[in-house]
Amino acid sequence: MAAASEGPWTLALAGGAAVGLADFALHLLAWHPSLAAPIALGLSVFFLIGAGGALLRRGRDRARAWAQEHPWSYATVPAAGTALTVFATYLFLSGHGLFASLWEGLSDGVGVLVLLGIIGYVARGVRPAARRG
Repeated sequence: MAAASEGPWTLALAGGAAVGLADFALHLLAWHPSLAAPIALGLSVFFLIGAGGALLRRGRDRARAWAQEHPWSYATVPAAGTALTVFATYLFLSGHGLFASLWEGLSDGVGVLVLLGIIGYVARGVRPAARRG
Protein backbone atom coordinates (compact mmCIF):
# COMPACT_ATOMS: atom_id res chain seq x y z
CA MET A 1 0.00 0.00 0.00
CA ALA A 2 3.02 2.25 -0.14
CA ALA A 3 2.08 3.17 -3.70
CA ALA A 4 -1.49 4.03 -2.70
CA SER A 5 -0.28 6.33 0.06
CA GLU A 6 1.01 8.64 -2.68
CA GLY A 7 -2.42 8.91 -4.28
CA PRO A 8 -4.45 12.11 -4.66
CA TRP A 9 -6.53 11.47 -1.53
CA THR A 10 -7.71 15.08 -1.16
CA LEU A 11 -9.02 14.98 -4.72
CA ALA A 12 -10.50 11.55 -4.00
CA LEU A 13 -12.36 12.93 -0.99
CA ALA A 14 -13.71 15.83 -3.03
CA GLY A 15 -14.71 13.54 -5.90
CA GLY A 16 -16.39 11.02 -3.62
CA ALA A 17 -18.28 13.78 -1.80
CA ALA A 18 -19.39 15.39 -5.07
CA VAL A 19 -20.63 12.10 -6.52
CA GLY A 20 -22.35 11.16 -3.26
CA LEU A 21 -24.10 14.53 -3.02
CA ALA A 22 -25.18 14.39 -6.66
CA ASP A 23 -26.58 10.89 -6.14
CA PHE A 24 -28.38 12.07 -2.99
CA ALA A 25 -29.92 14.95 -4.97
CA LEU A 26 -31.09 12.50 -7.65
CA HIS A 27 -32.64 10.31 -4.98
CA LEU A 28 -34.48 13.34 -3.60
CA LEU A 29 -35.74 14.34 -7.05
CA ALA A 30 -37.10 10.82 -7.54
CA TRP A 31 -38.88 11.02 -4.15
CA HIS A 32 -36.79 8.14 -2.89
CA PRO A 33 -34.68 9.63 -0.10
CA SER A 34 -31.85 7.35 0.90
CA LEU A 35 -28.56 7.89 2.67
CA ALA A 36 -26.95 4.49 2.21
CA ALA A 37 -26.82 4.36 -1.60
CA PRO A 38 -25.26 7.84 -2.11
CA ILE A 39 -22.72 7.28 0.66
CA ALA A 40 -21.80 3.86 -0.78
CA LEU A 41 -21.34 5.32 -4.26
CA GLY A 42 -19.23 8.15 -2.83
CA LEU A 43 -17.05 5.65 -0.97
CA SER A 44 -16.51 3.60 -4.13
CA VAL A 45 -15.51 6.71 -6.09
CA PHE A 46 -13.23 7.79 -3.23
CA PHE A 47 -11.28 4.52 -3.32
CA LEU A 48 -11.16 4.49 -7.13
CA ILE A 49 -9.80 8.03 -7.45
CA GLY A 50 -7.30 7.67 -4.61
CA ALA A 51 -5.86 4.28 -5.50
CA GLY A 52 -6.20 4.75 -9.28
CA GLY A 53 -4.57 8.17 -9.16
CA ALA A 54 -1.59 6.71 -7.34
CA LEU A 55 -1.02 4.36 -10.28
CA LEU A 56 -1.23 7.15 -12.85
CA ARG A 57 1.00 9.77 -11.23
CA ARG A 58 4.38 10.68 -12.63
CA GLY A 59 7.77 9.93 -11.17
CA ARG A 60 10.08 7.11 -10.28
CA ASP A 61 8.95 4.96 -7.42
CA ARG A 62 9.67 1.36 -6.53
CA ALA A 63 6.30 0.87 -4.82
CA ARG A 64 4.38 2.17 -7.83
CA ALA A 65 6.48 -0.01 -10.15
CA TRP A 66 5.52 -3.04 -8.06
CA ALA A 67 1.85 -2.00 -8.13
CA GLN A 68 1.93 -1.73 -11.92
CA GLU A 69 3.61 -5.14 -12.21
CA HIS A 70 1.00 -6.71 -9.90
CA PRO A 71 -2.21 -4.71 -10.52
CA TRP A 72 -4.58 -7.34 -9.09
CA SER A 73 -2.60 -7.70 -5.88
CA TYR A 74 -2.42 -3.92 -5.55
CA ALA A 75 -6.17 -3.58 -6.09
CA THR A 76 -7.14 -6.01 -3.31
CA VAL A 77 -6.65 -3.59 -0.40
CA PRO A 78 -8.68 -0.67 -1.84
CA ALA A 79 -11.33 -3.19 -2.94
CA ALA A 80 -11.47 -4.65 0.57
CA GLY A 81 -11.73 -1.13 2.01
CA THR A 82 -14.61 -0.42 -0.34
CA ALA A 83 -16.36 -3.68 0.52
CA LEU A 84 -16.07 -3.15 4.28
CA THR A 85 -17.18 0.48 4.30
CA VAL A 86 -20.08 -0.11 1.89
CA PHE A 87 -21.18 -3.15 3.92
CA ALA A 88 -21.19 -1.09 7.11
CA THR A 89 -23.01 1.77 5.39
CA TYR A 90 -25.83 -0.45 4.18
CA LEU A 91 -26.00 -2.40 7.43
CA PHE A 92 -26.37 0.67 9.64
CA LEU A 93 -28.04 3.26 7.37
CA SER A 94 -30.55 1.25 5.39
CA GLY A 95 -33.30 -1.28 5.90
CA HIS A 96 -31.15 -3.98 4.31
CA GLY A 97 -30.47 -7.02 6.41
CA LEU A 98 -27.12 -8.67 6.99
CA PHE A 99 -26.97 -10.65 3.76
CA ALA A 100 -28.25 -7.85 1.52
CA SER A 101 -25.70 -5.49 3.07
CA LEU A 102 -22.99 -8.09 2.55
CA TRP A 103 -24.03 -8.44 -1.09
CA GLU A 104 -23.88 -4.65 -1.61
CA GLY A 105 -20.42 -4.47 -0.03
CA LEU A 106 -19.02 -7.39 -1.98
CA SER A 107 -20.44 -6.23 -5.30
CA ASP A 108 -19.00 -2.74 -4.87
CA GLY A 109 -15.67 -4.23 -3.74
CA VAL A 110 -15.48 -6.47 -6.81
CA GLY A 111 -16.30 -3.48 -9.03
CA VAL A 112 -13.43 -1.49 -7.52
CA LEU A 113 -11.12 -4.51 -7.82
CA VAL A 114 -11.85 -4.95 -11.53
CA LEU A 115 -11.59 -1.24 -12.35
CA LEU A 116 -8.31 -0.81 -10.45
CA GLY A 117 -6.89 -3.93 -12.12
CA ILE A 118 -7.70 -2.44 -15.51
CA ILE A 119 -6.27 0.94 -14.48
CA GLY A 120 -3.09 -0.86 -13.38
CA TYR A 121 -2.68 -2.49 -16.78
CA VAL A 122 -3.35 0.80 -18.56
CA ALA A 123 -0.95 2.70 -16.27
CA ARG A 124 1.78 0.19 -17.03
CA GLY A 125 1.57 1.10 -20.71
CA VAL A 126 0.85 4.83 -20.38
CA ARG A 127 3.07 5.89 -17.49
CA PRO A 128 5.42 3.08 -16.58
CA ALA A 129 7.17 3.53 -13.25
CA ALA A 130 10.88 2.87 -13.19
CA ARG A 131 12.42 1.42 -10.06
CA ARG A 132 14.93 3.49 -8.21
CA GLY A 133 18.20 1.81 -7.42
